[in-house]
Amino acid sequence: MSDSSGSTVDIVITTIGSGEFLEQFTGTLTEDGARLVVIPDRKTPAALYQACDRARARGASIVAPDVEEQDRLLAKLGVPELIPYDSDNRRNIGYLLSYLNDSAFAVSMDDDNLPVDSPFFDEHRIVAAGPTEQRVVSNSDGWFNACDLLTVEPCRVFPRGFPYGPREASTELTETTRSVDVRVNAGLWLDDPDVDAVTRLAVRPRVTGYERGTAVLAADTWCPVNSQNTAVHHDALAAYYFLRMGQPIYGAPVERFGDIFSGYFVAACAKHLGHAVRFGGPLVNHERNAHDLLNDLAIELPAIRFFDEFLDWLVAHELSGSTYAETYESLSYGLQDFAEAAQGKGYTPEARAFLHRSAHHMRTYLRAIRAIDGS
Repeated sequence: MSDSSGSTVDIVITTIGSGEFLEQFTGTLTEDGARLVVIPDRKTPAALYQACDRARARGASIVAPDVEEQDRLLAKLGVPELIPYDSDNRRNIGYLLSYLNDSAFAVSMDDDNLPVDSPFFDEHRIVAAGPTEQRVVSNSDGWFNACDLLTVEPCRVFPRGFPYGPREASTELTETTRSVDVRVNAGLWLDDPDVDAVTRLAVRPRVTGYERGTAVLAADTWCPVNSQNTAVHHDALAAYYFLRMGQPIYGAPVERFGDIFSGYFVAACAKHLGHAVRFGGPLVNHERNAHDLLNDLAIELPAIRFFDEFLDWLVAHELSGSTYAETYESLSYGLQDFAEAAQGKGYTPEARAFLHRSAHHMRTYLRAIRAIDGS
């Protein structure tokens, strides 16, 4: 551990770009305690490191390990094969570096998420504030649509990873104000919301405003948490492993759900430990990188086909453990058992193998966390 005493707050970003986004981060990266942990890959050009040098000259604190440095870190932690090259899974290296630094929390972002609110970290600091009075929401069907906090055109939408079954249900939302200990804060987005490819192809939604404040999920209520503008308390990083994608299911590689699995898993662990998840600010402008939406649809469908049944299991599954690491390990074994017991049509041998492999990777990630802890 460092001697930071939890004073540092990290932004974790992976990129294969040239670092143009850094021009938009100047104010954010000069905030007190702010540090950028940018994780390049083999495709990242040398221009990224030059952009980091220019940002440092403007007062920014930046860690940008090249691939060789990343490999040395993984080997030192005893998990040299955990994280593949040329993959958004390398975001996990940023989480491990933040955990290693004993930073107060890490904010996971994409390089097309540009801060709007200033100071940017003020609302994210809720994850390190301890118990505070918050608006807490509970829904009769167990699901809350965080996109309802936004003004979206031309119609109502749901965040990527939201189950399809509850989308049309008539529900009753209950609101209270009470003291909760928030450990995960999911900031929202202007312009292009983080919705699935089905929605993008059908309606091309745009966020035009944010007027409805924040919402903390009650223990009985859920919503997907992504990796775009999400703050996670230092301790909870032990349960925030970004799942490895790319395995074939139904003849196509499963992709674009690594962060959705990780978000649901850290939320499950937080709920078990008596902590909470909040949605709302701060905002980022999502100037979305170019995407082939038909390809996005093809690689999202493998997870979508079994996801509702998976979520039925997750929300009902009882965990054990008194820390995030212990609880996450309990969850990994539960996932392994579920992979054998699931009965839905979506649970082909490939889908079961994906869940088994994911449970193994979750425990491997925990090995790195425990190596940092010295246990």
